[in-house]
Amino acid sequence: MLKQDVGPIISCANCRQPMQARDLERTDHGVVRVDICFACAGIWFDSGESIQLAPAAVIELFKQIHAHGDVPRQALGEHLGCPRCGDTLELGFDLCKTGRFTYFRCLRDGGRFTPFMQFLREKQFIRDLTMAEIHRVRSQVRQIQCSECGAPIDLEHFSQCEYCHAPVSFLDPAAVEKALHMWSDAEGRRHLAPTSEAAASALMQLQLPHAAPTPLGTLKVPGLLSGTDLALDLVSMGVRAVGRLFEH
Repeated sequence: MLKQDVGPIISCANCRQPMQARDLERTDHGVVRVDICFACAGIWFDSGESIQLAPAAVIELFKQIHAHGDVPRQALGEHLGCPRCGDTLELGFDLCKTGRFTYFRCLRDGGRFTPFMQFLREKQFIRDLTMAEIHRVRSQVRQIQCSECGAPIDLEHFSQCEYCHAPVSFLDPAAVEKALHMWSDAEGRRHLAPTSEAAASALMQLQLPHAAPTPLGTLKVPGLLSGTDLALDLVSMGVRAVGRLFEH
């Protein structure tokens, strides 16, 4: 269970403001302490903590990301500092079953600052669009919003963000269904998360406001309808759709 921690406060690697400390359930026993900055949309893990999170903790962090989805986001700076030692964090890369994810790590002690979207990617809630899917999106919208940095992506000319080079990604029904099966045991699904089937159904029903209903299964991309010029953040739309299920 996620709870407010009363231990030492550390500063955000990006904005240097106090982070919100939390105690999360550990895989074996005890708790894992993490620190969250909702303004910068990032989580600080000390060395090895991300892989120590119990399934219940992963679901709770997803709920927190959804609950603070309306907080104005502060862009990441060019230089992030370790909240423990002050050294400049280095960009790191790793792989999961759904692709590559990134984070900013301290070379001295192994701690890492992980943006929310990269955490969701690491835990296999999101995946990149395939080239075939990107071509279908291009036929429906001209521009979307980068889920990583918020910059507009001109789909007519680019298949990734021109500024941060993040691939076009989305929270799709299959990925969410697999992730919830993976990160929730039977007890957790009853008390912490909607069923994977309910989450997949919510994503399948995503529609743009004031648009004629169109089955998502026909479009293959959440929330996209022909003829719109709106800049959409595909991942955020999916997080909101699944996150609303946690509120019931």
